[in-house]
Amino acid sequence: MGNIIAMGGGFGGEKQWDLAEYVISLTGKAKPNYLLIPTTAYDFADRGDIAVYAKMGCGTDILPLTQSWVTLAEIEKKIYRADLIQVPGGDLRFVSETWRRTGADALLRKGFMEGKTLFGSSSGSMCWFAEGYDDCGPRNSFMFVPALGLLPYCNVPHYENEGWQSFNDRAPEAGMSSICCENETAICYIGGKWSVMLSGERPDARVWFYDAEDGYSRHDLVAEPEILERL
Repeated sequence: MGNIIAMGGGFGGEKQWDLAEYVISLTGKAKPNYLLIPTTAYDFADRGDIAVYAKMGCGTDILPLTQSWVTLAEIEKKIYRADLIQVPGGDLRFVSETWRRTGADALLRKGFMEGKTLFGSSSGSMCWFAEGYDDCGPRNSFMFVPALGLLPYCNVPHYENEGWQSFNDRAPEAGMSSICCENETAICYIGGKWSVMLSGERPDARVWFYDAEDGYSRHDLVAEPEILERL
C-alpha cells in the first residue's frame, strides 16, 4: 500500500519545504511526479503548491475534475503517472460527490494500493478517511461526510478552533473511532504504521483519538504514542 499524510492545518512557509522534502523521500525517487487534485477548492488551484514541487525538481500536473473535457481516460492517465498526490482544503462533501461521479474515487483507491503517497490538509486530510467532520452543511453547519475510506476512522482537522470543538459533543454520532488533528500536526500512515507529525510551530499542538470501543474516551496521541501501535 501507499502512504498518507493527513494534516490538520498549517505546515506553511518554510515548513512547506520541509514537508515537500519528506514526501518526496517517501517515493524513493529523486524526481517524482507530483499531481494536485484541487476538487475540494472547486478546482481553483493554489499555484504556490505546484511551484514548490516544480522547484524541487518534480514533474507537476493538475487534475481539474470539474472541467467537462476531463474524461475517465484522462483521470486514469494523470493518477497513474503520479507518485505524489496532494489535495488542498475546501469542501469535503463536494470532493466526495465529485470523485464518485467522475470515477476518480476508484482510481485513487487503486493508486494507493499501488504505493502512491497521498497528502493534504483540512478537507485534503479528511478525504482519505472513512468519514470526515466538516463545515460544509447548510450555512456552514458541521456534518459527517462519507469519504474515500482508504483509512478507517472519522477525521477532524483544525481541532483546537472553536467551531471544530463542536465535535466533542458529537463524537458518538460518527459511529466509529475518530482522529482529531490540531493545526500544525498531522496523522501519518507510512509503510503500514501510524505516527504523529508536528510542524514545530506550536509546541503544545496535539493529535487526539476518540476510542469508540471505550465509550468514545479521548486520548492524546502525542503523550500516549503506544495507542498508535494498536490502531
